[in-house]
Formats: sequence, structure tokens, C-alpha cells
Amino acid sequence: MLQKLLRLFSRQGVLVKGGATLDEGTARTVDIGDPLAGGKQIVLCKLEGEVYALDSYCPHDSGGRIQAGPLEHGKFAMCPLHRYMFDPKTGKAEGVACSPARKYKTKRDGDDVEVFV
Repeated sequence: MLQKLLRLFSRQGVLVKGGATLDEGTARTVDIGDPLAGGKQIVLCKLEGEVYALDSYCPHDSGGRIQAGPLEHGKFAMCPLHRYMFDPKTGKAEGVACSPARKYKTKRDGDDVEVFV
């Protein structure tokens, strides 16, 4: 439990310039660092005026990635390989038994978004 709390408080914010300028109901992938060298690829989603961040890896199985583009039904991030939909607000999978997608805290700063990874 202590380790989990320490990780929570030690997360660093990464500024994504223009991250809040997404169109409503869309998603965009962003590389934070080099994904091949320990970095991450995240998906920013704009829903109801808020910007949410999910890890791009589909939690269902290796090989799947949550895609950029229009949100499915205007509100779900989609893994096209598995056809699984994820709620950007919570990371939970919609209508299937699947672990939630990893969600990251975001903080909006004008047109930019700080993502805490």
C-alpha cells in the first residue's frame, strides 16, 4: 500500500502542447518519451469539454492499441483489433469482461494539458 501511495505522489506531469484543442468527441495519440525506451504512448480524449488520458495499450491482449480519431458513439475510445470500447472518464470497458484501460490524471492549462504518468 505504501509503495502505491509513493508512486501516486511521485508521478511527474508532462505538458502536451495543444492537447486541449482536440475537437469534442475525438481522440489523439501522443508519445511521451520514446515508447521503445521506457516511454509511453497515450490517447487523449475530449469528452464533454474535458480532456482524459488513457494508455494506448489495450488491456485485453497484447498487440491491441486504442486508436485515435472519432470516439465510438461519440463517447468511447476504441481498440479496433478487439472491437472493445473504453470509457475515457474511467478507463472501464463497455459491455465486455475486460480489465480497464490504464487512466492517467490530467490537468488543463489553457490550450495545453499536463498528463501525470
